[in-house]
Amino acid sequence: MKAGAWGNLNVGEWPTRWAIRYPEEPYLKCGDMELSKADFNRRVNQVAHGLQEMGVRKGTRVAVLMANCHRFLEIHFALNKLGGIFVPLNFRLAPPELEYILNDSEPIALFYSPEFTASVEALRDKVPSLAHVIAEKEGGNSNDLLYEEWVKGRPGDEPLTDHPVTLDDIHIIMYTSGTTGKPKGACILHGNTQWNAINSIHMYAFDSGDVSIACAPLFHIGGLAVSAFPAMYAGAKVVIQRFFNPSETLQLIEREGVTFMFGIPVMFLLMTQVPEFESTDYSSVRFFIAGGAPCPRPLIETWLKKGITFNQGYGMTETATAITALRQEDALRKIGSCGKPVFHTDIKVVDSEGNELPPGQMGEVWVKGPNVIREYWRLPEATAESFTDGWLHTGDMGYIDDEGYLYLIDRKKDMYISGGENVYPAEVEDVIMGFEKVADVGVIGIPDEKWGEVGLAVVVPKPGVEITEEEVIQFCQGRLAKYKIPKKVVFAEALPRTATGKILKKELRAMYSPA
Repeated sequence: MKAGAWGNLNVGEWPTRWAIRYPEEPYLKCGDMELSKADFNRRVNQVAHGLQEMGVRKGTRVAVLMANCHRFLEIHFALNKLGGIFVPLNFRLAPPELEYILNDSEPIALFYSPEFTASVEALRDKVPSLAHVIAEKEGGNSNDLLYEEWVKGRPGDEPLTDHPVTLDDIHIIMYTSGTTGKPKGACILHGNTQWNAINSIHMYAFDSGDVSIACAPLFHIGGLAVSAFPAMYAGAKVVIQRFFNPSETLQLIEREGVTFMFGIPVMFLLMTQVPEFESTDYSSVRFFIAGGAPCPRPLIETWLKKGITFNQGYGMTETATAITALRQEDALRKIGSCGKPVFHTDIKVVDSEGNELPPGQMGEVWVKGPNVIREYWRLPEATAESFTDGWLHTGDMGYIDDEGYLYLIDRKKDMYISGGENVYPAEVEDVIMGFEKVADVGVIGIPDEKWGEVGLAVVVPKPGVEITEEEVIQFCQGRLAKYKIPKKVVFAEALPRTATGKILKKELRAMYSPA
């Protein structure tokens, strides 16, 4: 059976169908590489044949530790056609964190960009499942096969598969930080991604005339499922920026006629702080999409002076990604809100017993829809705890006003967001407790003008031991991703705890983060 047989819809069919219908239309641009819809589909098929030769079948996992590039998306869609499972890795993670994820997902192959060679070398021989390691381009380990050499000469026709691949099959395992200190693999179905794309088209009216710029990291659900997937589903052109650089992003907006882009607020802030901000021609831009944190009023007003408005949204990895969206006309009128549910998704706010609350009352936000995952990878207990009759417990606290707009107030599980990255204090605390001079530690998020929030560690030293802020931060280097490392450390004689020993984070925030 051919991958993409018309009776068995899957995300891998997207490039196939666009290549059949409008083969010459532009689809991707990455640096000097420009690919039409037919070009991209042909390269995806070549990769699929290579993956089959490796032994990829339905359910086989393949990991990527890569910068933004067209090859990242080629591997993803090739796996989609075969029924394989894509495991994108956060390149900001430290090697021990990556090691855990790789051994949990057990991929047979790892593709990596040369910028992350040091991490790959630290992982060699520590992941038994890995049979193949391929460098995206030159600059990696000279003993590793290069991607283009591996692809070269392979057939560009549609690959044959033994089993149908449908919307009910897993196509991505994307890891999210866990409240217990270990990340969880969210099993994203083909159908989750397809319905998210449909929700996006309902919300933003994308079509083949649009041009998106993918400058947020594609290993994140925001970069992948807001910048790339909806645009590709709609047949729009995607311009890929390897790493975000505000000056370069502004140049690309003007040169490529970008009509929309996704970013976290700090990215849009940095774009206002470079010389190109004043000189760039923004006439092609329809709007920006902001997520990961609320957009401050001054930032909204700064861009309004350039004629650009923001659509803001709330989403999660587990919802692939959109839950709610705040239309651009409401950006100032409803500032602080994350909007209303996207078209095919429902939300409700519930009390501790799961009873739906009336407007204005705060509780936990639950979400339900075809874009919501059904399980965490190999974690049946965590799955059971996170769902009730198909409703996902987000762990976020908020309320819905009398017009149906959602406002988020707090995070039930103490997570904070730093520069668009979710940080769970339990994970950071676990690392710091490994420092021989530390007797106890509690970590909270505190406000930061640039990153939204940063970590503050309240450390209790061991009796008679002297310890400095610099020592604690240095200990975290190499053990945690940089964004997880606390930016500030304070010292205390003891931490406030409940009778059962849990740290009273509310009291820590009251003491050290009154805002």
